[in-house]
Amino acid sequence: MLPAGRLTRYQALTSATVALTLVLIAVGALVRTTGSGLGCPDWPLCHGQWIPPLERTAIIEYSHRTIASVVGALILATSVATLVSRKHDRMARLLAIAVLPLLAIQAYLGKVTVERELPPEIVTTHLATAFALLSMLGAIAAYSFLGEHRVRLNSAERARYLTRVLISLHAMAVVMIIGAYVVASGSTTACTTWPHCLQAPIPFVNGGVEQTIHWLHRLTVLVGLGVVAWLRFSVDTLREPAEDLRFGANLLVGLFVLQIAVGALNIFTKFAAIALTLHLAVAAALWLALVLMFVVGRYARETRQLPTRVVGVRGQPQLESRG
Repeated sequence: MLPAGRLTRYQALTSATVALTLVLIAVGALVRTTGSGLGCPDWPLCHGQWIPPLERTAIIEYSHRTIASVVGALILATSVATLVSRKHDRMARLLAIAVLPLLAIQAYLGKVTVERELPPEIVTTHLATAFALLSMLGAIAAYSFLGEHRVRLNSAERARYLTRVLISLHAMAVVMIIGAYVVASGSTTACTTWPHCLQAPIPFVNGGVEQTIHWLHRLTVLVGLGVVAWLRFSVDTLREPAEDLRFGANLLVGLFVLQIAVGALNIFTKFAAIALTLHLAVAAALWLALVLMFVVGRYARETRQLPTRVVGVRGQPQLESRG
């Protein structure tokens, strides 16, 4: 959505950090879906040693820890690089500082998750913190491409667009929370057919509590699809140049359709670990795409001649220096 031309080292660093964070979330999902969370019952060692035993669950869990260590190092490097090289980028610097305590909290939650043998509330918090980190890192990466002297778009049209993105983010959060509750409540396998549910043909009428929860998730996904389609349409109505946003909106719709297909794949593969893992990985990519669409939609890329303020006529964009 953003790259144009050759990447600078700083842009490459921020992009790699975001990409590997997505990989980490996917591997974390693999840990959960394969039941490998206690493959290493101690922390930071694995069965009392630095090299895990050649057992499937231990290797998967230790791979997750190893990738987490690399991501942690990349986050630290991104934070330091931002503070050193972006002296006039207030938002990027604030995020670079805020991401550090969140990283520490995430590491602590990972430790507690193992020590307390996977309590659902800690596992859920661990995942939510990962998404928060992904959001902040995605914003830092977007700022690196928009430029330190990007300009903020203050037109009424762009304000309406940003409001729609925020609504979409909230809708997506609801879909993901209900999806997480499906897993936590053991309702994942409550319906074994798709798109209908053999165990509860009529939503909220047939079946038990687990089928009700499962149906709730399916129906909120449809609401989410409607919101994403609405956002896609709103991008086409923008009079201001918005090629990046059109690309992002198309990507968003594609990811959402893929997510629905992967949800169906869970049923058809009898809830295979790879399908369950892909479901969360695509959800993380969807969330990141929405975050990027908000950041990119708020600013215009920096130009050689940097306006401090351009006051437009009514109905036209008003540009203001970075903020």
